[in-house]
Amino acid sequence: MGQLLLVRHGQESLMRTNYDDLSDRGREQATALGECFADNGWEFDFVYSGPALRHRDTARRVGRAMEAAGRRWPEPMELPGLGEHDDLSLVRASVSSLGDDAEVVGLRREMLEVRDREERSLRFQRLFEAVMIRWLQGSFEPRGVETWPQFRARVLSCVEAMTSLCEPSTRILAFSSVGPAAVLLQRALGTDDVTTFRMAWKLRNSAITSFQFDGRGALSLEVFNALPHLRNPADWTPR
Repeated sequence: MGQLLLVRHGQESLMRTNYDDLSDRGREQATALGECFADNGWEFDFVYSGPALRHRDTARRVGRAMEAAGRRWPEPMELPGLGEHDDLSLVRASVSSLGDDAEVVGLRREMLEVRDREERSLRFQRLFEAVMIRWLQGSFEPRGVETWPQFRARVLSCVEAMTSLCEPSTRILAFSSVGPAAVLLQRALGTDDVTTFRMAWKLRNSAITSFQFDGRGALSLEVFNALPHLRNPADWTPR
């Protein structure tokens, strides 16, 4: 069986001008992950990254730490299929498209009422999850934004391309986001859409989720949300 390690990117700069940038803590998380891989003798046959800056920068910092320790580091290959769904466009579209949805309107009002960045981030997450559930259920499909079935098919096609021609002992490392991780979890566990995302939303920044694959599209979950490189729980960031 091959092994696919999916790493969620380091902490981004949510509620800042360019949220796709890694925060200072996100950079530290990525470096710590690379050092952990190096210290434990981990090496990879292939490394892939989603297209977002936070994906590529996390991969780069992990690789820099690996190379500094003298470990082999394949050049990461960028794959659009590992990109996140367009979450910000979904939230923006909900302003007009879900204007008569009392729960969504109330959550948006609660978010706008606070100025503290941490509290606003927490309230944004509640709004985001409510919007996402409607997207998953197919009751909210704004024009120009991937539907949930389209997104799932795109990610699965990408993962199939990554794994189908691999040798049985191949070890793959991929950097991505919560959405693609949810797709892989669903394939491995057979859970329903909403349950799958409720699980994926628990993923911490820079966490490792490991799957075994057989080259025929089957995935089995080995490890979920592991943070062996972050010993201090204060560094376990959800967003």
